[in-house]
Amino acid sequence: MQSGMSRSIVRPLARILVSGLALFALSTAAIAVESEHHPRANSFMKRHWGIEVVHVRQASAGYMLEFRYRVLDATKAQALFERQTKPVLTHVETGAKLIVPTPAKTGALRNSNPPKTGTTYWMFFANPGKLVEQGDYVSIEIGEFLIEKLVVQ
Repeated sequence: MQSGMSRSIVRPLARILVSGLALFALSTAAIAVESEHHPRANSFMKRHWGIEVVHVRQASAGYMLEFRYRVLDATKAQALFERQTKPVLTHVETGAKLIVPTPAKTGALRNSNPPKTGTTYWMFFANPGKLVEQGDYVSIEIGEFLIEKLVVQ
């Protein structure tokens, strides 16, 4: 009888513990997303530029930074794909301006073909000396397009 009673107590306690851990994990994930940039920044990007920022993260062992974004409205996003416009990533802490490399054989490390709605696009910025690190804030400017305080993943 003792073992039956302990099982009836342990199971609800285990459920409560697991539920609490799950809520804690979800709340910390939500806090991390909110601290990256203001919640209205993405809605402005969607309305005005027709894109949604996916992330900025280190690539190529930290010597490059990858900016990924999803096109929601190809007409509005067209300005980000102009070949004449040169994207610039600014490291907020130092003010250093990083560019998209243009190797002779491949051309600029960015998409410049006409955008398609629903497609995710990318561009790479040089990060010499691994200046920009994970957790740093950066801003990206492409012509009149500007998004500030993105956190590097």
